[in-house]
Amino acid sequence: MTRKSTLGINMIMKDEAENLPKSLAPLVSLADEAVVVDTGSKDGSRSLARSYGARVFDMPWRDDFSAARNQALASARTDYILWLDADNYISPEHFVKLKEALPERGAPPVILMATELVLPQGDKLWQKRVFPKASGVLFTGVIHEQLVHPEWMAVRLTDAEISHWGYADPKEARRKGERNLKLLLTAPGTLKGDFYHLYQTGRTLLNLRRFAEAKNYLTRAAQSQTSNLSLWSHAVILLASCHKALGDTLASEKALKALVDMRPEYGPGRFYLGKSLYVQGKARRAAKELALALDLGLGDPGWGSPDERMSFTCAQLLGKILSEEGEEKKAAEAFKKALAFCPDNPEPRVALAELALVAGNTQEAEGYITKALMLAPYHRKAQHIARELSADTHGIGASV
Repeated sequence: MTRKSTLGINMIMKDEAENLPKSLAPLVSLADEAVVVDTGSKDGSRSLARSYGARVFDMPWRDDFSAARNQALASARTDYILWLDADNYISPEHFVKLKEALPERGAPPVILMATELVLPQGDKLWQKRVFPKASGVLFTGVIHEQLVHPEWMAVRLTDAEISHWGYADPKEARRKGERNLKLLLTAPGTLKGDFYHLYQTGRTLLNLRRFAEAKNYLTRAAQSQTSNLSLWSHAVILLASCHKALGDTLASEKALKALVDMRPEYGPGRFYLGKSLYVQGKARRAAKELALALDLGLGDPGWGSPDERMSFTCAQLLGKILSEEGEEKKAAEAFKKALAFCPDNPEPRVALAELALVAGNTQEAEGYITKALMLAPYHRKAQHIARELSADTHGIGASV
C-alpha cells in the first residue's frame, strides 16, 4: 500500500523573535515536522520556535548561508522539505496545496516551484521551494544560495505564493545589502567570474547606489556565459540603469538595444528601451517600443519583473507620449489600458479627463474626475479640473 509523502519545514534564523509568530507559528501543526537551525540568536528566538513545536539546532555562523541550510536539510526526517526564511509567509491553504501536490512514496521525486512575492515592491519571481530529501539535492553558494539537484528530477510550477518582507524597511535593507556585499566580494564564484555571482554582486552594488562599481560587475556579467536568459536579461537592464545613473544615456540605450536585438520578443527589454528613448527626446521611437512591449507582455518571474505594475507604467507613459504628440485617440486607448492594469490609481482617470475635455466631452470628463477624487481627494490636477468643470456645469456628474 502506497502512502503520501511527508512534508516538513526547514528554516534558518538569527534574532527572528518578531517574525516567527507570522512565519513559523501558523504552519507547525500542518507540517509533518519543523526543523530550525539557529545561528546565534540572543532575542529568545530558539525558545519561541521550540514552543511552537519545532526541532531547533544550534550552529555557529560561518558567513555561509548554504552551510546553514544544508545543516537543516541533514537534520530533516521527512520525505520532502519546504525551505522558508523567518521573514517569509505562506498561508496554511497554500501549504496544504503544496503537500497535496507531492507524489506518493516510491514515485519519481519532483521539485516544486512557488512564487515569491517581494513586499512592498510587489515583485514576483519563481523559486524552487519544495524538494526531496535525497542524494545530490543540496544548497550551494555562501550567499544567494541556490538549490542544486540531479537534472533528471522533474520541476513543477505550482500556484503557491510565499510573501517575503525582509527588505521592506530601508535601514534593514541597507544593512542586509552591506552584509551580502561583503560575502559576495569574497565568494569563490565572484572571484572566478561566475555569471550568477557577478550578477548578484552588481545588483547589490546598484541597490547600494554604488553605480560605477556596479557597472563594472554587470558589464562582466553581461559578457559571461549563462543558460539563464532571464537573469542575463536582467543583468543588461541593470547595466543600462547604471549607465543612466552615471549620466551616459547613449550607453544605456546601446545596452538595451543589444538586449532587444538578442531577444526581440522580450517585452521587458522593449519597455526599458522605450523609457531610455523617451528620456533622450526620441518620442516616436519610444512609443513604438512601448506599444510593442504591451503586446508582448512585461512579466518575467525568472527575476521578479512585476507584470501588472510594469504594464501600468508602460501604458501610462505610452499615453503621455501619444498625448504630447497630438494623437489623442491612441493616447486614450493607452490610458484605458493603464486603468485596466491598476484601477485604484487615479492618474489614468485624470489623463482621460483631460483628453475628454480637449474633445469637448464634458460629461465623460466629469465621470473620470469624480472617481479620481474618490481615490485621491487631494490630487492637485484632479482638483483643478474639477474646479474648471464646476465653473462650467455647476456640478460633477456620475462616475465612470
